[in-house]
Amino acid sequence: MTKRKAPAAALGVVREAAGRIREIEAEAGRLLHEAGDKAGYLRLMTEKCLVLEGLPDEADEVLKGNAVDGSGALLSGLEDFARRAALALQLESPFFMSALLYPEDYRDGDPNDLERFIDRFEAA
Repeated sequence: MTKRKAPAAALGVVREAAGRIREIEAEAGRLLHEAGDKAGYLRLMTEKCLVLEGLPDEADEVLKGNAVDGSGALLSGLEDFARRAALALQLESPFFMSALLYPEDYRDGDPNDLERFIDRFEAA
């Protein structure tokens, strides 16, 4: 499969967010499983969703005046992630929030859906 091109700055914004999401999830897992802090877990899962929800706007800001052929596909994909995150927030479902980005057959160490999405692009 041929990779689509996207501006390096926009991909950087998305990669940074993907890393931040991994950090949030790791901390949330520690809070829940080691400290039994359900409220802290929910707060961090909400933060994860807010990061996803804000990605289209962040990428669009970087893309202004620097769009290439794959920019539309990048924004469209990010809008889909944002839409699902907004739904999870609306439902106030910790399970849905935690399951965002992970297919049923996910195994620890595999890339999540956002990371796989990023891998479909290369810097222009």
